[in-house]
Amino acid sequence: MGTSGPSNGPNPRTPLVPSWLDDGPGAVPADGDSEPPDSGQPDNPGQSQPLPPLPPAPPPGRFTSSRRNFSIFTGSGGSDHRALRRAVRDYVRSGMRGSGNATRRMGASRTTARGVLGVLRDFQREGVNPTLARLNLSDLAGRPLEHIFIGLTDVICGDGGSIDEGIAREAWLETIAELDGLDVADPAALPPDQIRDIFLTFIAHSVVGRLLQDIGANGFKFAVDLASIAEFDAQLKSYIRRSVRDSFSGDLSAPATLSDQQVRAIVNQT
Repeated sequence: MGTSGPSNGPNPRTPLVPSWLDDGPGAVPADGDSEPPDSGQPDNPGQSQPLPPLPPAPPPGRFTSSRRNFSIFTGSGGSDHRALRRAVRDYVRSGMRGSGNATRRMGASRTTARGVLGVLRDFQREGVNPTLARLNLSDLAGRPLEHIFIGLTDVICGDGGSIDEGIAREAWLETIAELDGLDVADPAALPPDQIRDIFLTFIAHSVVGRLLQDIGANGFKFAVDLASIAEFDAQLKSYIRRSVRDSFSGDLSAPATLSDQQVRAIVNQT
């Protein structure tokens, strides 16, 4: 169902975007320097460094409307599509105060998405076996695609210790589970449209996981039975998948030619 564990979702007082959030490994400070320049003066042990500013306090009850509409959606067994659209709209507008904050909140998933797209690019550029050898995964050479992707999990995903990393990790595993449905078989001959499908499927599962974590936990209480849960889960995933595909504008027509900067840009624009 895309959740990483039982939770009632974030407290309304939780910052909109954590102050420590960055784009994962390799992020560069805003000034472009890895450390402050040496002034040539000795450090003053009696002078304390100023603390970073606290993030702005979020508005009270910011998830109230989105959670209420999501509960209406689950209570309908997935048939009230208008309630689902309102839940997602209010989550972005009121809960996250805009799509920019909603995107930045998914830092772990963005890092994993760059890893997914980067590995698929390298399969095309370098070949599957050389890429696996570079990642110390030579034992996966010649294995079925599903086994290769499972073996890549610890390379492209965090360890799952935090909720955000858990969402990204589960989204990747759910993507692997859909490989048959995506008609993907040979990692050495992935055409651009299949690379796009794998990438967007991961993004969609990440969004579903984030929504369920933030506004969907209490909605399960309103589902009348297991069949209703299965139905609203299917409707939620279908809606998010369509939305992700409709909004995607990145160019994946020639994956092997993408630079790391272009991979980052595609992920940030998705």
